[in-house]
Amino acid sequence: MPSQEQKKAKTININLTESEYEKVKQLAEIRNLNPTAYTRLVALGNRIKPTVVEISSSQMTMDTNEDVEDLKSQAQANANANAYYANMFKRFASYIEDDRFYINLHNVQSDRELIQAIHQIKKE
Repeated sequence: MPSQEQKKAKTININLTESEYEKVKQLAEIRNLNPTAYTRLVALGNRIKPTVVEISSSQMTMDTNEDVEDLKSQAQANANANAYYANMFKRFASYIEDDRFYINLHNVQSDRELIQAIHQIKKE
């Protein structure tokens, strides 16, 4: 039996539009609560488990083939750029002397392709 302190002595009524009530009801159902319990917990600032929104397959939209192909080509371009930068880094790293962690700048300066790549990266 609840103690005198735990008894609910006051009532607060709120008026909601139909859409507001449906939203509260859905959020409460996700958390296995009724709308009243959910509203009380939220109003009192209690942290309740986060909302997990599930989208039905009928609500999902499929991009056009053109959009998908654009995304694929962008991803391929990014992969190519990343491979290029990784290759240039490896090329630069090859000028590092392992025993003293010394960069042989004379050899770096004579590698025209690497120097051009470094200048291009600086511009980007």
